[in-house]
Amino acid sequence: MTAMDVVSDRPAAPALRRERIVVAAIVVLVVVARSAVFVFWPHAQFDSDQAVLGLMAKHLSEGRAFPLFMYGQNYILGVEAWMAAPMFLAAGVSVATLKLPLLAVNLATALLLLTLLERDAGLRPALAGAAILPFVLPPPSTAAMFVDASGTSIEPFLYIPLLWATRRRPIVFGVIFAIGFLQREFTLFAPLALIVVAAATGDVFARENRRRALTAAAAAAGVYAAVTMAKPYASAFGPDTSIAELHAPANNLLDLVRRTCVDLGTFADGVGRFLSVHWGRLLGTSPAPLWEFGIESRGSQGLPGLGFLLAAAMLFAVARVAIATLGARRLRRDQAFCAYLTVVGLLTAGAVIVARCGAQGPTRYALLSIYAVIGISAWYLATERLRPARNAWLAAMAIWALVNSVEHGRLWVEYLSGAPVSAKQQIIDQLEARHIQYATADYWLSYYISFLTRESIIVTPNDFPRIGIHIRAVQAHQSEAVRIARTPCAGGEEVVAGVYFCRP
Repeated sequence: MTAMDVVSDRPAAPALRRERIVVAAIVVLVVVARSAVFVFWPHAQFDSDQAVLGLMAKHLSEGRAFPLFMYGQNYILGVEAWMAAPMFLAAGVSVATLKLPLLAVNLATALLLLTLLERDAGLRPALAGAAILPFVLPPPSTAAMFVDASGTSIEPFLYIPLLWATRRRPIVFGVIFAIGFLQREFTLFAPLALIVVAAATGDVFARENRRRALTAAAAAAGVYAAVTMAKPYASAFGPDTSIAELHAPANNLLDLVRRTCVDLGTFADGVGRFLSVHWGRLLGTSPAPLWEFGIESRGSQGLPGLGFLLAAAMLFAVARVAIATLGARRLRRDQAFCAYLTVVGLLTAGAVIVARCGAQGPTRYALLSIYAVIGISAWYLATERLRPARNAWLAAMAIWALVNSVEHGRLWVEYLSGAPVSAKQQIIDQLEARHIQYATADYWLSYYISFLTRESIIVTPNDFPRIGIHIRAVQAHQSEAVRIARTPCAGGEEVVAGVYFCRP
């Protein structure tokens, strides 16, 4: 082996600073570019779940409500509504002002990962940037989820590196963990991963770690208690409502148990489904039209054979990491952050496979599993000493990223040349043309229309209502309300293909 075969040392300090600035700038530009269509075109990827969070933020900004959890339930802490409310006050109510804080969270997550991988894993900025490509430049379906305002998608991605960064500041750690857990229970994987990593480094029984754990637990318990005491004063079912009107489990722990489904007989099938379906969608290796992900587009993502390329690259990385790591008696501290991200991702995957009866359920439940890909990638780049091997691996990742770039480029061209008009917008146009202000519909139409019209048109669900004042408003105007149906009705009028305005 020649000197040229071995990965060279880090560049000198001035060059390293320049590289850090350039990589950070590229990351910011790419994150903005892969998010902007979904942020600034209101119909690109928007649904009633996101509209409910938007209505929560609107009511909060107007001083009409104090939404603690998502309207109509006792879990998903209303963090996104609280972030959006100041934006609504400053720039008005819109999909863009609802999603701009989520874009900021994306940027903060990417830059924090860059910083931690350089500081704690010893990666030079360019290699840290390559390691976080699955977050920075995912396929359109995953990029859309990263700015999805349904209350749960992107914030846990920020909580994970924040909890690592604050692991020696137990009070801050406890507060972040409690908020994260109340918003999305998957945040629990962070302290579990810290325990696994501490055991691997031999620090799990250190006295200082025990003290920090107790302090963090006390801080988290304090936040949880404060939220519990605030519940009676919260607007659980919209403005002018209380917790008494909510028919849901008493807290998110009970709701988590209710939503858990365990069938060990489905484990093998679950692993296959997770790898082929969930990761195929999250990483863009399975060809699929974008409309399957709720994206208003005629485009698609994925490429035949791309999954084999990415799988080969990741299996090679795992093998090289195993060779470099398993011979040691303990995990090196400069490998700990990579291991932490990997364990978080694997715990997510395991929970989806085991606790969802064989990986059944939405792909968003598997979102944090992307950290396993990032962790393994960073771990590999931090340990690989052979330049040809590293360059071949980077080339494979570059091909995967290039495919995603092309898909985002096609989406940009489609929207710049004439953005698709959603069927729901056509329904809004028909309601406005007829001066209809009150209606009933299914859940997936109702709050979408109410939010996009800033409640100038009130539509309440006939299947899953979340806002009490909308129900009362429609009931008070029963004689002038219409029923929006997806099947023909007596005396009804088809206003959009497959959508009818009917008498109540």
